[in-house]
Order: sequence, then structure tokens, then C-alpha cells
Amino acid sequence: MKVLITDGIDSQCAQILKQNGFDVTEKPKISKEELKEIIGDFDKLIVRSATKVTSEIIEAGKKLQLIGRAGAGVDNIDIEAATRNGIIVMNTPGGNTISAAEHTCAMMLSAARLIPQATADLKQGNWNKTKFTGVELEGKTLSIIGLGKIGREVASRMQAFGMKTIAYDPMIPDEFAAHLNIELLPLHENFIRADFITIHSSLNESTRNLISEGTFELMKQGVIIVNCARGGIINEADLAEAIESGKVAAAALDVFETEPVKADNPLLKLERVIATPHIAASTNEAQEKVAVQIAEQIVEWKRRGKLEGAVNASAVELAQAPGVSAYLALAEKLGATLAQLAPSQANKMTVFTSGEFLHKFNEVITAAALKGFLDVRQSKDTNYINAFTMAKECGIGLEQKFEKENPDYTNLIRIELENGSEKRMIGGTVFGDKEIRIVMIDQFLVEFKPEGHIIIYNNIDKPGVIAHVTQLLLQHNLNVAYIALSRDEEKKVAMTAIVVDGEVSDALLQAVSSVNGVSSANLVLL
Repeated sequence: MKVLITDGIDSQCAQILKQNGFDVTEKPKISKEELKEIIGDFDKLIVRSATKVTSEIIEAGKKLQLIGRAGAGVDNIDIEAATRNGIIVMNTPGGNTISAAEHTCAMMLSAARLIPQATADLKQGNWNKTKFTGVELEGKTLSIIGLGKIGREVASRMQAFGMKTIAYDPMIPDEFAAHLNIELLPLHENFIRADFITIHSSLNESTRNLISEGTFELMKQGVIIVNCARGGIINEADLAEAIESGKVAAAALDVFETEPVKADNPLLKLERVIATPHIAASTNEAQEKVAVQIAEQIVEWKRRGKLEGAVNASAVELAQAPGVSAYLALAEKLGATLAQLAPSQANKMTVFTSGEFLHKFNEVITAAALKGFLDVRQSKDTNYINAFTMAKECGIGLEQKFEKENPDYTNLIRIELENGSEKRMIGGTVFGDKEIRIVMIDQFLVEFKPEGHIIIYNNIDKPGVIAHVTQLLLQHNLNVAYIALSRDEEKKVAMTAIVVDGEVSDALLQAVSSVNGVSSANLVLL
């Protein structure tokens, strides 16, 4: 079995593979053109972050069975294309946790004490003791956005400095955080109370531009911000303005929205910004760990068929079945929508499938629904393999139920989410081969395509409500792409879903919520 290793992965990876009968070729600085030319000769490809495994590369890899990522993030691999071609994508979660946590702490200390700036100034022959007056960490409040493995390691280390740790992570139970001496708070309260903020979330539609102009307004004057997670979570233009105004005293960044970062990025021109080129995981120990881990996982797959670290194994198996992929996409959309409509704390999810076609795919549909839900709600990378374990770790009880038939739809997926006495439900189906539709929310039969920016609101069933809402959209220069309405005549209430072309601001959503007769309004991003 022929393996191609790129990106200068630690030599132990090749050694372990060779010892177990693999034919290994190492090309640490291969170009995109050369990779495309030779990839057809290999069964397996192992990369770090530098090699971009695009759909074009994957299509050229006619013999490829597996793509291994020596590290956690798989942003540089087109997983959809790999899945479509029956190729397993495998990563090594946890191998660089300590390195990333230590780098975060180093960046925080450097930003607080202006160490890089003072070093550069001193090397220019200056002795400015008063110019670089910093702040102490002891007694300060640190907000951790995302309490995954790295976030928890950062909390432990910074508590040793005497910092009070608060956090936001909607999937972590209060009692679990309390055991770590961390106070869980709503996101806006984290921004209000923090002296330091460190980001440890994945990048998705719910976290893109999570920190921007509106959230800076909530923060204390002189807050310090650290991001060693993913570029794009912080709006870079807004951050630059906040630093120039003095709202943000300093920022320490290891990641950028565009990498390599462009020389004209305004953040690079600010003295109060320290930056590193995405090296949080770049330690000898971390690179050795992930190199050994990916090699051992591949050996286990060869010997026992064990798919440890596989991010798409179930999808690989089922993506080949005619008609199933659309229902998996539907289940993810239903989970993601419910995550944005339901209360932040949930303790039980029930996934119902109806129709004989869906019966044998019940488990993977449940995994897809969990993936969609967890991708919105938490900071870890979720896939069909780890979705069940992650749901359990987050305190979510799970049930899978099959209903033989539904009177209105041949094949239907429904998800119920409970939090004590409160319950939300969403359901959907596929028309034809590909047309995904949400067809019910709670007691309302409301049909719309789950894509884009969707305003969903409940209201008293009376004249004039939708007219007021559409007038607000007009005032905000938003075009309506689609409107779906449903009524509960017995309770005299209604639900409306409006798909709009463009972004919905917090101000607009608040205005919709304030319309006379509207009881609740939510924005769903899909």
C-alpha cells in the first residue's frame, strides 16, 4: 500500500508505517501541480495544514482510500469531495492540545506586559521603562469562549495566575464547569465582565464575526483579546478600529481570516497587536504526537478495520446509497435549525424517522441530526463518528424512534428537543431526489427551503402583523425571497418564516420582536 506524506511531518510517522509494511514516499514541499500529477499512484495521503487537498486533487487521486491529517483541523481538506469519492478522512484530535493551550497563555502574558514591543524597542537602542507599562493577570476576569480541551487547559493554567475564569459554551453543563472552577455565563455577560477574552471555538456560520462592532460595545474599556483558534471569528476591521479607539487595549492573534496574512492587513500596523503565523500547535512535542498518532491509526485500520479519528466513515459508507444523501443533508439542516430555535440548555433529543426507506438509515440520520445541532451549539469539530459520544458528554439523552408511516409524507424526519417541561419540534422531508424542505415546526405546518437567512416568528393571529414586519424589512433594504405562513386557528396564534436576501442585523431582529402581536422572533442561519 503506497503512502504519500507531505508538509514535513515528523519522521516517526514514516518509520511506523514502513515497519508495518507500507511503501512510503515523502515530499515535504510538494507543489499543487506536482501533487495533482502524482497523487493517482497512491492509496493514502498524509498532510498537515500546508497542503490543500481540494476537490481537484481528490478527483485526480483515483486510487485514494484515505486522507490523514496530522493534526486536529481539517479545513484544508474538502471532506465533501472525499466522502463523495468514498475516501476516508482521518485526523488526530487532542495531539496538539497542550501546545495550543501553552501558546495561548504565552500570547496572553505577552499582550498584558507588551513583551514583544519592549523587546523590539530595546533592540533599537532605546531604554523606555515607562512606555511599556503593562497590567497584572492576578485578580482579573478571563472569559473563555469555548470550553473544549484547549479551553479547559487554558483555564487551569490561568487560574494558577490568580485569574477568575468565566466561560461561554452552550453545550457544557453548569455542574461540569463548576467542577473546573469556571462560571458559565451567557455570551453577552462574558463580554460585559471580562478583562481578558480568549477564543477557543470552531469557525462556522454561528461563530463567524462573533466578535465585531456590536460586541465590542459591550466590553470593558481596555479589554485584551487573544485568538489562537480560527481566523474569521473576530471581524478584523472592527478589531482594528476598537484598538485605535482604545476600547481594546491589546490583541494577540495566531490566526487570521486570510492566511498567509496579507501585508496590508490593518492589524499588522498597530503597535498594540502582537501576532504569530498560526504556530500554536507548532512544537516539537505536538508534531511528534500527531505524527505518531496518525501513523498508528492507519496501522489499526489496516490490521483491524478500526476507524479511530475518522471524520466521515459513516458518510463514506452511506453516501453511495441512492437517495440517502439528501436525507442526511436534511437531518443536518433540521438539527442546525432546532439548535437556533430551542433553549440553550437541552437534556433530551428524540429523532423520529417514518417511511420504510428511512428505516435502515435511522442511526446515521440521527448522527446527521446531532452533527447539525452540535455544529451550532459547541466549539468542537463534530462528525458522524463522534456525534453520539459528544452528545453524551454534553449531557444530552438520546432516543431513536421509527414510525412506520406518516399520513402526509412518505418519508419524514422529526426531531424533538426537551429541556425540562419545555419541548420544541421540527420536521422535514425531501421532494423528488434533492428538494429539501422543512415542513413543520412545533404545531405549525410551515413549508420552506432551509437555506440562507431566515426570520422565524410567532404571533397572535390578527391582521397587520406581517405588513409591519415586511415594512421593517423594506426599511432595512432587505428583499424577501420567500414567505411561509401557518396558523393554529384553535389557539389563534400563527408562525411565519421569511427567507431574506442579505444579512439580518440585531437591530432588525429586535424591531421584529417588538411588533405588536409578535411573541418571539429568531434568526436562523443555514
